[in-house]
Amino acid sequence: MKATFRHGDLEKILRQLLRVVPSATNKVVLKHVLIEAKREEDRVDFYASSEDMSFRRTLFVEATDSSVEIAQSGSCLLPAKELHEIVKRANGPVMLSTQNDRTIVSFGRTKFELAGLPPRLFSPYGDADDEVTTTTVLTPNLYRLIRRTSYAAGKSLARPILTGVQLTLADGHLSAVATDALRLAQSTVPCEDVSGEDRQLVIPATVLDALAGALPASDDDEEITLTLGTSSCTVSWGDDAFHMALRGLEGTYPNTARLIPERMTHRVVVERQALLTACERVAILSEADHQRAEFRFTPSGLTVSATSAQYGYAEETLETIQGTKDDMEILCNVNYWITALKALEGVAQVEIGLNSPLQPCLLRPVGEKGVGLIATVARSSVPTETKRQAS
Repeated sequence: MKATFRHGDLEKILRQLLRVVPSATNKVVLKHVLIEAKREEDRVDFYASSEDMSFRRTLFVEATDSSVEIAQSGSCLLPAKELHEIVKRANGPVMLSTQNDRTIVSFGRTKFELAGLPPRLFSPYGDADDEVTTTTVLTPNLYRLIRRTSYAAGKSLARPILTGVQLTLADGHLSAVATDALRLAQSTVPCEDVSGEDRQLVIPATVLDALAGALPASDDDEEITLTLGTSSCTVSWGDDAFHMALRGLEGTYPNTARLIPERMTHRVVVERQALLTACERVAILSEADHQRAEFRFTPSGLTVSATSAQYGYAEETLETIQGTKDDMEILCNVNYWITALKALEGVAQVEIGLNSPLQPCLLRPVGEKGVGLIATVARSSVPTETKRQAS
């Protein structure tokens, strides 16, 4: 193998691949990137893989101002972190050439000899499904779908299926739902050119977050080709210059539709950013062990407050666009509110639905599809005496 790369393009690709390379693993090969130069096809493929996903990034030889020039076909398997550190410090075009069991990395008057692994040891995770459903979705929509749901997935391995996000492809829409039993997030975006039957698959939330980090979210016109199978999902964009394969989780996801109330007794509309700011402020004095805050709804406004037995009491009152018919107070984990409101970035107003202090509250983006649920906390477990003393 012998190929010369433009320094900035090579560094960017390696940085993208590092999002997939596991930081801690017993499989040494997963700490490496596979580079395959194909002179006959005018392309160089870069692969990184973990046990849950693989990422292929391709550079094509262009007629003018090309990012890569291929002198000889071949492949090498090099340590990802170390190669990135080398390329990051390059001051000009970077040449990769293989000699026996070594790979020479050179630029200017600098040369490194890297002892990699045999390329045959690298087997990127792939989509082996025979039955698949394929569709296209705009990049900003897929990015928003992931960000608005993955935060609610569980972190505990006690119920592994809850660590994932359930993707559903049906009726010309791609939906996602996640829950950790204390909160829930659901979102839906339109898709086009659906080929195949309706399908569902649960993908680990951490894997979807890695995908979101790689997507060109600001490109409104970029289309993603998404394929759902029975055990894996593939995503590609940029005329196949980017390709990711994601492993699905085994198991049955709970029926979350029954958890979302059909009717809400109270409906409150408030500015999202104002509510987020208020929650972040009062959270400073929420108890570290419970992180609880009180939300007091009235026909004219909303008051968010938190009490610390050690440091005191915090309170902020907001004007509501639409208030409740009657006064109501609920207690919630304030960080659940902060995370949910941040996930709705770009939304101007949110609707809060309430039935009773002991039932989960509902959170919707006004004017857009999607819903969230946040569990409440029983008032009997809150040290109200501390609050009275603080105030």
